[in-house]
Amino acid sequence: MGNESSMPQNLALTTQFSEEELRRLGRRFKKLDIDKNGTISIEEFMSLPELQQNPLVRRVIDLFDTDRNGEIDFKEFVQGLSQFTVKGADKESKLKCRQHIAFQTFN
Repeated sequence: MGNESSMPQNLALTTQFSEEELRRLGRRFKKLDIDKNGTISIEEFMSLPELQQNPLVRRVIDLFDTDRNGEIDFKEFVQGLSQFTVKGADKESKLKCRQHIAFQTFN
């Protein structure tokens, strides 16, 4: 996951998450990273029973995988999840964000 001490600080500046939330996401990411290579593959995502039957999982993974290498690193994971978080935004901004995400997912 790179330099773990600076990663939450850097991502806190560019995402909707606090440093504490990023630390918790880091722990969750490590649990999902079954082979401990620092990335989460489609297979690792699909190992979660609650995601196995969801037809949109692969599309969401594609949205998170910004470098198109077939795996999600921690930065992509956090930035992808951040798209679904609109802390402090007004109602109209939240609606626009959700519409944008839905368009990206189904397009």
